[in-house]
Amino acid sequence: MSNPYTPFPQSDDQGAYGQPPPGSGWAPGTTQGYLQGGPVGFGEAISQAFKNILEFNGRASRSAYWWFALFTFLITIVVDIISAATGAKALQYAFSAVIFLVSLALQIRRLHDTNRSGFWVLLDLTIIGGIVVFIFNLLPGTRGPNKFG
Repeated sequence: MSNPYTPFPQSDDQGAYGQPPPGSGWAPGTTQGYLQGGPVGFGEAISQAFKNILEFNGRASRSAYWWFALFTFLITIVVDIISAATGAKALQYAFSAVIFLVSLALQIRRLHDTNRSGFWVLLDLTIIGGIVVFIFNLLPGTRGPNKFG
């Protein structure tokens, strides 16, 4: 009995995930770094986000953005439980301030990866604009160099 399923190809003419496409201006055989929009795992996404807390230049891949969003969601639950149990609202405020800075920088870099200016983040101040920015976060990044890196 033959297998009707074929494995997904590991590379194609467009370049593998995390690899520059041919003729894109990046050196062949090199992977993209974190600030160039390269893919990252859960731990690296979190550590790099905090290391680049005030870095608004460069790009952030979808994996970097969404892994950090998952981390933020999980830690927010823990901080809220601790804050409610102890009545320590200062912990919650300090956590929110740090996460706001990290998330703002990461959001701007994510917009850069989709070849959009960081000023698009101001749309988050409106309901419809927040939906638009959310959709931008779901889109794949620009392959190869763009005006933001």
